[in-house]
Amino acid sequence: MFRTKKALLALAIAGSTSWAQASDIQVNGFINATLGVSSNDEVSVDGYDEGMSSANNSVVGLQFFKQVNDSTSATVQLVARGQSGFNTEAAWAYVTYSFDENTDVRVGRLRTPLYHYSDFLEVGYAYNWVTPSSIIYTQSDLSSFNGADITRRFTLNSVDGFAQAYTGRYVDVLTAGEDNYAADMSNSGLVVGVNSGDFSGRIGFHKATLTLDIDPAGTRAFDQYVAGAMAAESFNLIPGLNASDFEINDSNIGYYQTSFVYDNGTTSFIAEYTYLDSESAAINNNSAYMIGGAQRFGATTVHLTYAAKEDDIDDGANGILQANAEMIENSIILGARYDYDAGSAFKLEAERHEEELNAGQEGSVGIIYRAGFSLVF
Repeated sequence: MFRTKKALLALAIAGSTSWAQASDIQVNGFINATLGVSSNDEVSVDGYDEGMSSANNSVVGLQFFKQVNDSTSATVQLVARGQSGFNTEAAWAYVTYSFDENTDVRVGRLRTPLYHYSDFLEVGYAYNWVTPSSIIYTQSDLSSFNGADITRRFTLNSVDGFAQAYTGRYVDVLTAGEDNYAADMSNSGLVVGVNSGDFSGRIGFHKATLTLDIDPAGTRAFDQYVAGAMAAESFNLIPGLNASDFEINDSNIGYYQTSFVYDNGTTSFIAEYTYLDSESAAINNNSAYMIGGAQRFGATTVHLTYAAKEDDIDDGANGILQANAEMIENSIILGARYDYDAGSAFKLEAERHEEELNAGQEGSVGIIYRAGFSLVF
C-alpha cells in the first residue's frame, strides 16, 4: 500500500504526458475507476450495499500548475467524486510564495494535513489499496479548508524533514451520515515529518473550534441526540447528566496523529495511529490505528492491513447517554496490485469489516469486494 513514495509519485505525475501546456501551464491528472459490492446491507463501509456500485470510491482529478515567476506559483486541483454525483469542486486552489528553496507559504484552499497520505488522499496510484481504510482515512467535507500554511524543509545529517504549520476556516455544509449541517469551523495545526533512506515518520497536532446548526426540535441525528440530553436532564432520567455538555457551539476538538513507514521498494510496512478528543460530549472521543505490510513480486504487489477504531466513552452520567452512539469496529483488508504499464495499476481487494458495536447496539459483519484501475496522466 506504500510502494509509491512521495518523491516517486511526484516524478510519475510530473513525467506523464501533459495534454495542455498553453502559456507554460502544466496540466496533469489522476483517476480511480472502481467497482464494489458488499455481502451485507447491514454493514456500512464507504456507502456500499449488496448492489454493485461503480460510483463509490471512484474519483477523477485534474491539477493545473503555473510558475508565475521565480518566487510565486499557482496550483488548482479540480476533483469529481462518484459519491457526490461527479460534481466538480476545487479541492486545492492556492498561491505559493517561496522565500527560499526550503521555505514556502501557501494561501487559498488547501488539503487538511490529517494523515500520513493526506497529500495524495485521492490519488489511488500512490498506494496499493483500492482505497485507504475509512476507519482512519475518513474522507469528509473537512478534508480541505480555506486558509494559509507555512512549510520549512530541513536536512540533519542523513535525515530529511519538514515542519508545516497551518491555520484556516471551514464555513459550509458538513455531511454526517445521511444528514447535512451548516458548519463553521476554525482550525490550526502543526505537522512534522522525517525521512531517512527507507524509513519515514510523521506526527501531527490539530485543533479546531466547531459550531453546527443544531435544532433540538429537528429530526437529524445530532438534533435528536441533543434533544435527548435535554430531556434526560429535565426529567432526571440520568441523574447527574448536564445537557450543556452536549452542545456543539464553539466546542473545541483536538486531533492527533502519528505514523511510521518502512519501504525499500520491495517490502513495505506502515503503522498509523489517530486520536480524536472532543470537548462536546455529543461527539465521542475515539482512537484508531492500522498496521499493514506489502510485498512486491515483479509487477505485482500483495498487501494485508488490519485497522480498528473504538470510541472512548466518558465516565459518569454523560457516558450513559454516549453509549447509545458508541462505535467499535475493525477491518482486515487483503488485496493485490498489478502495475501493467507506466502510470497504470489494476487492483483487487476484499475487506472483512466487523461492527462490534454500531450506535450502541450489536453490529454485524460483512465483506466488501472492490476492483478498479488507478491511473496518473
